[in-house]
Amino acid sequence: MRLSGATGLHAERTRAMTMAENNIPSMASLTAPLLGINEELRAMQEERPIWKVRTYTGDEAWLVMGASEIKRLLVDRRLGRSHPDPANAPKYAPSPVFEQIMAEFERHAEIRALLTPYFSRTSMRAMQPKVEATVAELVETMLAGDPPAELQKMLARPLAMRVLCELVGIPVADQELVGRLLHRMAGLGAGDGDATLGAYLTGIAAQRRAEPREDMISGLVAAGQTDERVATLVAMLLFAGGESVATHIGFGVARLATDDALREALSHDHALIEPVVEEMLRTASHGGGAQPHYANADIEIAGVTIRAGDLVLPDFALANFDARAFENPEVVDLTRSPNQHLAFAHGSWHCLGAPLARMELRTVYTILFERAPSIRLAVPLDELNRETDRLFSTMPELSITW
Repeated sequence: MRLSGATGLHAERTRAMTMAENNIPSMASLTAPLLGINEELRAMQEERPIWKVRTYTGDEAWLVMGASEIKRLLVDRRLGRSHPDPANAPKYAPSPVFEQIMAEFERHAEIRALLTPYFSRTSMRAMQPKVEATVAELVETMLAGDPPAELQKMLARPLAMRVLCELVGIPVADQELVGRLLHRMAGLGAGDGDATLGAYLTGIAAQRRAEPREDMISGLVAAGQTDERVATLVAMLLFAGGESVATHIGFGVARLATDDALREALSHDHALIEPVVEEMLRTASHGGGAQPHYANADIEIAGVTIRAGDLVLPDFALANFDARAFENPEVVDLTRSPNQHLAFAHGSWHCLGAPLARMELRTVYTILFERAPSIRLAVPLDELNRETDRLFSTMPELSITW
């Protein structure tokens, strides 16, 4: 059950150090191949947990690769999501979406209070039958055709969008439109996708104000939020949860489809589904999960001084392979306990939608590999591509056969 291990880390260390001394590393050059390793990143991580880097906009930032350092920072009140001078703040990426999200996080506690009830245990139990029915329908439709099939198009993205849209209250007829707008929003230098989606959601909020239903949009309206504010909150949720869940489905299926021992173990013992989900979350991607934060005061950590106003980028995906926190991090270990990965961040920044994402992953892996236990990738692993012009590490397509 081994993943492809990192090789030549010591040889890469000197090159990474020299590069960092002469030229600050660029985020654009520090992406990892799908299900693979960027040797430069791993050499940097082995050397020290925090590095100064240059972002997609050319600004300087601190890239945090260490799991314990990320956890310490995320519970430190000196680190937040807003900058006192937004117009002159260092930026992570050329995207108006990020600027809107960062502005909203000034009211982080209020956002969590408004949205948490929709992800409670009671809410998740109510949604589970719908999620199971949706997965079963999508899997049956996909397997009814001749292989190969495009998993992301036929299962992962439709599932993520249907589930989220039903939760928030977007009509079925509009879900494809919303998916297209979200995809546009996630591009580096994105255009008007965010404005168009905002206008659409504002209109839905106005409709729910006149004719309430049992959905999140109606609930937020009833909680006293303006139509525009409801639109912003829902757009943030869709943006954060839609592509993320779809990509995690793709990463997990690709890992299982290329690991005979792991797939065989799961097929013979369905009780393994929980540790499988957690290890798929932990090993999803070797880097590319950075999320922007700002220091609101000087912070001394791991031998560096992060100054007030500095941009800080915790890379949760890369930290999940930190050998200081995980024994044999390159190995998919179904006995790993505790498995305190950072796929859903940490502390007060822990992802609200984690229970729903876990439910979707559990359901997909269970139903898909029960129906088609012989699933394989239809193309070689090294031919899988990631979208390089996206804000987050995404899997655009995954062709499978059975």
